[in-house]
Amino acid sequence: MRKQVSVSESSVGTLGRGLDVLELIAMAGPELTQKQISDALGLPMPTVHRLTAMLTERGWLDRDSATRRLRLGLEVARLVPALMAGMRLPDLARPHLVRLASEAHETVNFAILQGAEIVYLLSEPGDRLLTSQVMVGMRLPAHCTALGKCLLAQLPADIARSSLGEEPYERRTERTVTTWKRLAADLAAISDAGVAVSDEEYEIGLVSIAVPVNWIEGPGTGAINVSLPAGRASGEFREQLTRRLLEAAAQIDREMGAPRTHW
Repeated sequence: MRKQVSVSESSVGTLGRGLDVLELIAMAGPELTQKQISDALGLPMPTVHRLTAMLTERGWLDRDSATRRLRLGLEVARLVPALMAGMRLPDLARPHLVRLASEAHETVNFAILQGAEIVYLLSEPGDRLLTSQVMVGMRLPAHCTALGKCLLAQLPADIARSSLGEEPYERRTERTVTTWKRLAADLAAISDAGVAVSDEEYEIGLVSIAVPVNWIEGPGTGAINVSLPAGRASGEFREQLTRRLLEAAAQIDREMGAPRTHW
């Protein structure tokens, strides 16, 4: 006799499989096909189709209209502020970001890497009239931002390349690097220097400088940056900002109990 499955058991099973899909894409993505999900989780294709359709409808997954591949959706990013509220990092890092923003009069941010994008976890605006505006949870491409390149430079090259997905990467300005060959050379230089710079690569007129912060999962899992208009980014001012960023990162590391890298 066929077992009668209760609504609660069925719902729990569906929830578990849905979470399996999200975890798989988070770990093996940034984009997967339904067939790849089916093979990896051992689920029938009709089940994968139903799960991904539901997750896409609710915003937890996003489907590329051209390739039909699936990636994590914006609803995941919306959880970041609540997630970080329960962790030590925001409380420890925020005073240092506030102080740096006050001293430099420029916007200071903290972000982590998620696939081919960065996710902003903290942002403290400067007091200048002309300054960049960032919202917590906002996502930007990693390959052309200082925060993104800083975070990518901390990964093994094969993992960094896989995270970025297929080439060519999106061209935001004439200065945007769109191939792995050129970007890999930049990341190697960033790894050696310990500082990443985006000089109008994401947006004309915008310069950003970023350094790594040691965090929960080990060395260099986060980064802080200062963003400012190119007109204010003189050589001397960049040196001052870089020094202040490194000092702030070292202070955050000490309070988190994380050892600094060779940077």
